[in-house]
Amino acid sequence: MNSSASVGEELPDGRILYRLDSRKSLDLSLADVASNGTIEVFPYVEEKGLLFLQFRKRRLVISAGPFIGLIPLTPRILIEVRPKLPIPNLARVLDAAQRSLSTLPGTDRLYLADHLASNSILEFLAINLIDAIHPVLEGGFLKAYTSKSSLSSHPRGKIEVAGTLRAWSSGQQHRLATTYHEQTLDIPCNRVLKAAMQVVLQRLTPVNPNKGLVIKAINKNFVQFPSIIGVMKDYDKSVVHDQISRNLISDQKAYYYRALEISLMILSDTGISLENSGSDVTLASFIVNFEDLFEEYLRRVLNEQSPNGFFVRDGNKDGRRYLFDDSRRHMAQPDIVISAGEGRTIVAEVKYKEKPNRDDINQAITYAICYRTSRAVLIHQKPPEKRGGLYRIGTMNGIALEGYGFDLGATDLDEEERQFGEVLFNLVPPLEIVVA
Repeated sequence: MNSSASVGEELPDGRILYRLDSRKSLDLSLADVASNGTIEVFPYVEEKGLLFLQFRKRRLVISAGPFIGLIPLTPRILIEVRPKLPIPNLARVLDAAQRSLSTLPGTDRLYLADHLASNSILEFLAINLIDAIHPVLEGGFLKAYTSKSSLSSHPRGKIEVAGTLRAWSSGQQHRLATTYHEQTLDIPCNRVLKAAMQVVLQRLTPVNPNKGLVIKAINKNFVQFPSIIGVMKDYDKSVVHDQISRNLISDQKAYYYRALEISLMILSDTGISLENSGSDVTLASFIVNFEDLFEEYLRRVLNEQSPNGFFVRDGNKDGRRYLFDDSRRHMAQPDIVISAGEGRTIVAEVKYKEKPNRDDINQAITYAICYRTSRAVLIHQKPPEKRGGLYRIGTMNGIALEGYGFDLGATDLDEEERQFGEVLFNLVPPLEIVVA
């Protein structure tokens, strides 16, 4: 990993932001990170492997691993870890891999509004909506006075003369027409919140356990909304937008603002950009293990295109086998195993880097020998302005080792995925037909 001194950016809240590329390091003075002589590093940073820290004399070297996102290091220092290479299709990759964005407690950031065409983004907004609605349920709902009219023998409010005379002329001398004001929860703000939860429940697909938990939590919040809060009306969104822009909600109910902003995004089919900073909405900071994401994404791409009779397995799970013929102490666990019957197998390793190194080559050749195959592939992310696709690394003792540069930044990611699947399935040895 390359290490270099970095200059931080002071944020409006007084915290210092440092930017760092994945798998790179930055070098800080202890004076930069210490507060009152101590370094208060959040325990989850190292416990979860979000960042790796090394102390060298009076310097602190911070190394980024596979996680990308905004990571709080101490109460006053934030580290923004960016992907090694540009990924303009991150939400698309998350959807295809059926993965979720994780959040860190107590860390918010500003996002740029973007198009919402992603199950993963909808899930992320739903997680933030759950958090934003909690104060509403705890602190109390907004209420408003609405005008009511009544024709009754037990009048309340102000007598409405014209209405009363009409009632008397029709023989209802025992009734009075009145108007009065009554508090109600059935107002635009509450209807917007309720409608946003309904959209999440209707559209969020539970493709993994985390999304199932999100749906369960949203449903729990939804049923806690009083039944008197009705269906959202056509004008509700514009009314709420005006209330937000003009700061018309009372200070006592200021917790409504965040919940309403998120709800309007969901209801307007608007999402957020995961790649670009902005100033449109405050949400929790996300993190994602991009190494795991890239691997799972490619495996699911292959599964979607798998021809009849072909099987795509995860070597870390159902596709693994013992490494040695005479020992069960070690396992061979290639990232991807493609097979189409006895003797028709290839193995592939996925590396979150621009090109494979010697250790990667040794690992791939070892797996090829273990799986009795003559083809192995090292898949990595295509560097900018370099040719992607399949290329030969070398041949050893009858084993052909290929490299494949996958372009995550492709304008047409569907076509990139199609070509990837076609190439890898064509590497599987053909079925030998024995003629008697």
